[in-house]
Amino acid sequence: MGRFHRAGASIDHLERLGRLSSPVHSLSCAAKLAVTFIFIALVISIPRETPGRLMPFFIYPAILLSLSSTPLKPLFARLAVALPFALAMALTNIIFEREPVFSIAGLAVTRGVLSSATLILKTTLCVFSALLLIATTPFSAIAGVLTKNRLLRIFGLQIMMSYRYIGVLIEEAGNSWTAYMLRSPSAKAIKLRDMGAFLGGMLLRSMDKAGRVYNAMKCRGFYGVYVSAKTEKFGAEDIIFMFTASLILVFLRFFDLSAALGAFVVR
Repeated sequence: MGRFHRAGASIDHLERLGRLSSPVHSLSCAAKLAVTFIFIALVISIPRETPGRLMPFFIYPAILLSLSSTPLKPLFARLAVALPFALAMALTNIIFEREPVFSIAGLAVTRGVLSSATLILKTTLCVFSALLLIATTPFSAIAGVLTKNRLLRIFGLQIMMSYRYIGVLIEEAGNSWTAYMLRSPSAKAIKLRDMGAFLGGMLLRSMDKAGRVYNAMKCRGFYGVYVSAKTEKFGAEDIIFMFTASLILVFLRFFDLSAALGAFVVR
């Protein structure tokens, strides 16, 4: 059952990071959420065959990391989960897009290579910025900001419920695993012939637990709206952060800083 405990502890660790104290942690959740959305939108809008345009965008997460003193190891561990999907998609680009664009030392660089590099960099930047937001902001504050917006209320509520009760699913999976191993002490893993019964039992117990949780929420006055007792204040530092960060990100999007630095170095 240790693997299930480690999974739950991994989720709690990122949540604990969001409760630390630093200049980034003290900023309003709404300001950090808005800048993160702007960052992701601008990164996604970069043309697919210009990976060099994405390199200056690493300035933003690097600054936040230094100011918040967030450890890199837990962020990289979660980033590693998303990268294989990007690498699989990048591989298809390399296979099917073989038109050469330029050559380096006699080696042709194809459109597939450029688009693959862009895809991997975009995935890294977007996922890392989202993880950095969670690592510097309590998840309850993020859910509270999302649910206050009428357009994002349902979306925010679903994220909050999924995040909060994923621990319940991990607990049910751990109990089912322990019960199976006690009945089959010689087995090292769940046998394929027993997988259907195992997953079916987990599903039934999870549905039963979900019903009890929902009834408990209704008894406590839940009516489909997330209510937070703490109201964040939007101060002058939040306005300065939003304005400065957004201005820098827009500048990086429409001005090719990497090309300008390259031309300066060559000169």
